[in-house]
Amino acid sequence: MKDLTVTMPPGSSTIPTSVVVVEDDPASADVLQRRLQANGMKVAVGRDGGEGLALVRQIVPDLVLLDVMLPDTDGYDVCLRIKSDGSIAHIPVIFLSARGEVVDKVRGLSCGAADYVTKPWNAAELLARIDAVLLQSRNARPPRLEPEAQRPDRARPVAAITLKDAARRAAAEKLLASRFDIVQDGSVAVDLILVDDSGTSDRDFADDGAAILVIAKGSETPAAEFARLDGDLGRHAELLVREMRLVRDMGAAADALITLATSLEAHDRFLMGHSERVAARAVSIAGLLGLDQAAVGTIRLGALLRDIGNAKLPPPIVHKAGELTAHERESLEQHPLLGEELLRRVSPLAPILPIIRWHHERLDGRGYPDHLTAEKIPLEVRVVSVADRFEALLADRPDRAAVSEPEAVRILQGAVGRGELDPAVVAALAALVRSTAQDMAQ
Repeated sequence: MKDLTVTMPPGSSTIPTSVVVVEDDPASADVLQRRLQANGMKVAVGRDGGEGLALVRQIVPDLVLLDVMLPDTDGYDVCLRIKSDGSIAHIPVIFLSARGEVVDKVRGLSCGAADYVTKPWNAAELLARIDAVLLQSRNARPPRLEPEAQRPDRARPVAAITLKDAARRAAAEKLLASRFDIVQDGSVAVDLILVDDSGTSDRDFADDGAAILVIAKGSETPAAEFARLDGDLGRHAELLVREMRLVRDMGAAADALITLATSLEAHDRFLMGHSERVAARAVSIAGLLGLDQAAVGTIRLGALLRDIGNAKLPPPIVHKAGELTAHERESLEQHPLLGEELLRRVSPLAPILPIIRWHHERLDGRGYPDHLTAEKIPLEVRVVSVADRFEALLADRPDRAAVSEPEAVRILQGAVGRGELDPAVVAALAALVRSTAQDMAQ
């Protein structure tokens, strides 16, 4: 790898904002570096995706400015790698690209970027956007948890009561006393915060992991997020805290599963990063098809975890470079069923189970494991199937060389003609590829 150098602006007396710029064009990188240094920032420049990612991991900067077109990969892949690495995923990314079509911006933002700025950029606008992204990042407060070794074992959950009326506050403390420990300040992480029906508090107890329970006035029947000062308050509050913990645990479980799925690919140079690329491609297709946010989220998570069943197969079969025997192929084709079995009991992941089980199905009924025909295959599954086959064609494999994006589209259009793939999904993919080619030609 090339030498990695970091340039400090002269005369800095305070800790400057640190920025990693990933830009392969020397002139553009130099202009950007000078502009940022003139505004008191500490800048490191990576000339390709690999060097930029190494700098991000080495420095852990406050911000990454990322070009899309890089010599060794694309910026979308770099952004996905940043966002899938727990040690650097918190770092905001801003794309700087000459590719300014809506599909490009949607793809960039769907990779987890905080903003997308088109070239040629205006210096004042770029600095304003950087300030806004940094301000948002710094105000996104993580839970104030004690270090693991110092965090006491708590037999009961902790509640903070911020009701402004002293009598109501005392009543709430009495009603919760048998189930919660009550704190008066923000020195420890809390599980529950009680607020007035205005929804505001005059004290700082804001923890990302805390459940918020609004105390209604009067005798009206409250909504789910409301409660009254009566004998049911303790039970209501306890149930809300349990639900919040379950959601938090499920989110952590999904993150752990994504880490597992991507780590399986890390041991195979032909598969490395494939799931992130499939997910990004599938999200772009879904956006062009006009699918709603919930469907796009299902598609992204399903694409990332579609091959999680490989974790239950022998690695020599999953990563075999040569031709599989009939028995090995039969075993490998069990991975959709194994993946569904692995995730079936994680109820929040239920929407992605069709993708896990059916992403190798074909519209003509000749896929696996259930040999479904077109009318039984959901659209979300069809999108992921097309993205998966497309990205596979773009990668070198032991048995064949990678093909170009236009050639991959032609191959998939041939599969449409044979009745294997959804024509509308492949048409959307073709439109994305044409748009990208036109932008690069300009």
